[in-house]
Amino acid sequence: MENKYEKKKMAYQITLILMALYFSLMESIIPKPFPWMRIGLSNISTIIGMKKFGFKFGLEILVLRILVTSIMLGTFLSPTFIISILSGVVSVGVMGIFMKYQKSFSTIAISTIAGISHNMMQLLVVYYLFFKNIDIMERGILIFIFFFLLFGTISGLVVGVFAEKFRIK
Repeated sequence: MENKYEKKKMAYQITLILMALYFSLMESIIPKPFPWMRIGLSNISTIIGMKKFGFKFGLEILVLRILVTSIMLGTFLSPTFIISILSGVVSVGVMGIFMKYQKSFSTIAISTIAGISHNMMQLLVVYYLFFKNIDIMERGILIFIFFFLLFGTISGLVVGVFAEKFRIK
């Protein structure tokens, strides 16, 4: 019986990773103001995997998707890769924490919180990689941060709505 379960789990994993790769590569061709700024549709598969098989499974999907995508796009170990992997791991960690309380938080709420945390981590990593010597309290920077976090909120909502449509229990 366990063999059948493992096969089903592996089939889910392959399907979800392929779905994540498709969305990730599709989003990579959409013009954007910053290389790391995406809607994050590939996170739909991470959320589905976490809801179906738990935190570790979702983390595996995220890491494998980022590794394969970065190799395919030629960004492996680049700043874009570093930003993506660190932000992804943080947002999956946040999702893992909030999924323990699924009775209190919907998939949409969890995805939104993860989207915001993802963008906050992106801002921190970008700051430390590129902009350590600038004053982040400058008006223009604060406006950018506001809109960037607003984008993360909207992205999290969109991803959450799509993930909710799958109704994985």
